[in-house]
Amino acid sequence: MSLHTMVSLPFTLLNRGQLGGAGVLFFFYAVIVACISKALFEIANFAGVKARTGMATVVAKRIVPGHWGWQSRGRFLTYAYVPEYEILDLIVNGRTMTYRPIPWIMERTTANTTEPVQFKAARFNSKVQIIKFKYL
Repeated sequence: MSLHTMVSLPFTLLNRGQLGGAGVLFFFYAVIVACISKALFEIANFAGVKARTGMATVVAKRIVPGHWGWQSRGRFLTYAYVPEYEILDLIVNGRTMTYRPIPWIMERTTANTTEPVQFKAARFNSKVQIIKFKYL
């Protein structure tokens, strides 16, 4: 099946009067285009951005209770129980965010302190991505 036939298939179905089939294909095509657009935006958002070193203010140390949620297990997406875990509320580069460091760093971190951090600030939406926390 050629690409032209694949792209024009919803229009062909619409011309034949198969409105339901055309609607389903338009929906799937829209979802695929949205996923590709989101992935390209995320790549372009952090591409070529240099890592900076700064200070992060630890506002609070919280526990997220255990809950059920979607997780990928290899190639499969399953609904699994997520046990409770700790997170940090940080202020990095003027933005409030949550961060989940590895357990041994979490044990050595206290609230209301300032820690060194290496991060990337995105180009378009100023999202902060932490690369290294506390031990640079």
